[in-house]
Amino acid sequence: MRKVSQLIFLVSLMGFNTADALQIKSVKDNQTVLVTISSSEPSRIFVLGDRISKTRGMDGMYDLKKDEGLGEIFIQPSQNALHRTFNLFLTTEQGHQYTLRLNPLNIPAETIELKPLSPAALVADHWEKNSPYSDVLIHLMQAMKNQIKPEGYAVISLAPVKSKKLSPCLTMQLLTLYRGNHLQGEIWKIKNEGRGIVRLNPRQFYVEDTRALSLTDESLECGAETLLYRVVSRGE
Repeated sequence: MRKVSQLIFLVSLMGFNTADALQIKSVKDNQTVLVTISSSEPSRIFVLGDRISKTRGMDGMYDLKKDEGLGEIFIQPSQNALHRTFNLFLTTEQGHQYTLRLNPLNIPAETIELKPLSPAALVADHWEKNSPYSDVLIHLMQAMKNQIKPEGYAVISLAPVKSKKLSPCLTMQLLTLYRGNHLQGEIWKIKNEGRGIVRLNPRQFYVEDTRALSLTDESLECGAETLLYRVVSRGE
């Protein structure tokens, strides 16, 4: 029995280490983010939906290799940086700029995924301005419904937030943002918390600067939920 218990414990530890090998960091442009890397092995860093084009840091602090095909980097601290943190500045092909505060620890190699929270302004701006306006709205609506990221957009899945009370029986909760340069898409969860059937109309969810609205369902049974897709102007 003792040997079996030890085996289960070891397997659990192995699973724990494997799960921790991937770090996902949501970052805004020009933001500094703390990242843990291995002090003894190369750690992989990549940007979701983008490619790293330039890196800059203090000479003699690290060894870096770049995968030109995938646009990602592999970094390992030098002996000078084994017991101290150091900065690495990244620029991507879509124009994002991040500062990574790298903290070397005696751990296995890490994989770090950087998830942009800011739109790629030039890419999003080109798409929004060079396509017919109605086509842009339709494409953005379809992208939200199919969970596809439009070119240059930042897709932000929000942590659970408190629902807004629309009426004694209706609530709405913001789930996801699709942030572009001039437009922003929103996905809301609408719930009927009343005792009877509720009829919905997209117009009742109109707010200032709304450009498009769509509901998955326009009739909700007691306790039922549906999704609202809304596009608004960012006003920036």
